[in-house]
Amino acid sequence: MKDFSQDFSGFRHIEFHTIQPNHTLDVLVRIYGFQIIAQRTTLNYSQWFLESYECQLLISSLLNSDLNDEIISSNNYYDILTPIIRNQTTRDLILDRDTVFNIALHVKSIQSILDKNSDVQVLVSLRHAIDEYGSIEYACIKSCIGNVVHTLIDTSQYSGSCLPGFTPVSISRQNEFTPLMIHGIDHIAFAVDKHSALSSIAWYEKIFGMKRFMVNQGDDPFQGFTVRLGTVGMRLFASEYWKCAETACVNGKKLKYKIGFCLFPGSSDQIATFINKHKGQAGIIQHMGFTCTDNIKHAVRITKANGAQLLSRLADYYLQENNGRVIEEAAENISELAELGILLDNEANDCDRLCSNKRRGATGFGAGNIRNLWKIVQQQVNGET
Repeated sequence: MKDFSQDFSGFRHIEFHTIQPNHTLDVLVRIYGFQIIAQRTTLNYSQWFLESYECQLLISSLLNSDLNDEIISSNNYYDILTPIIRNQTTRDLILDRDTVFNIALHVKSIQSILDKNSDVQVLVSLRHAIDEYGSIEYACIKSCIGNVVHTLIDTSQYSGSCLPGFTPVSISRQNEFTPLMIHGIDHIAFAVDKHSALSSIAWYEKIFGMKRFMVNQGDDPFQGFTVRLGTVGMRLFASEYWKCAETACVNGKKLKYKIGFCLFPGSSDQIATFINKHKGQAGIIQHMGFTCTDNIKHAVRITKANGAQLLSRLADYYLQENNGRVIEEAAENISELAELGILLDNEANDCDRLCSNKRRGATGFGAGNIRNLWKIVQQQVNGET
């Protein structure tokens, strides 16, 4: 079993809530190669813990909206869902919808974060969970953004593969024909309304010590990076956490957040459409960027063959002279990248395919890739594909 205490990373896991658990698990396991390493079922919900190298996902699904008066079989087990769904003011964060809502983080001192931020909304106070592999400490706080929460977890005294309360699953019973392709989480992107963008950046700096960084050469320190397409567009800001020990976060890999909002309030762009489909909350996790294990071209071919629904590429992207030159300078084949729909940007020096990333020493996000990904998604929203 994997020892998380010896392999810290900033993101502990990302939690989904779904009303279609079988479909969600099928997509992640059969198409993208995740492995189910543990699961559990209580009277109120079922959960599955998935893993692919350094990327861990927790899939949760409420079994019914009439909650039982259940205390999980042992108070020693990890549990944030029960307090959230029993509270009338927080249960709507996940009830009756598919949503990514919990960004769980490795931290060194949970109490330190809570003590330094007495005004933060605590959904689950500091608790311990214990099983035969050791003990963990955890708490859960509400983000300033929409339905997003953060579970803070200290696993320094734990050697298990998952969390206390889960039952390990034999990997040999799963699909052995899809290789592990996802290596880790590159970034998390939030969709928010215009008036909460800067306050969200300030909140993440205050709570976690994250610092604003320039996503590319076109990023303005005060206005962010602007994407405009006719009557729709967005502004984008980015923050990252890296070796800020005073915040009590584990010194692992970088945490990168992108915060985007509508450039023209009232328009029908992809950010406004996405927020409206999620009960109109003031913010939500819009997408996650994954890093590939090796070759992004190999990963795209396999996921397409497995039935992945990839968005249509821009027809003229590979015909533009500058893009062709950049692709050739990177020793890539234009026809091959066009077939797979892979974008390449020399400013960020990385490749993107609908936010599956292959970074070549890049730290930011290329302006060209951001604009083209926006156009691709907007085509889908407009029904042009």
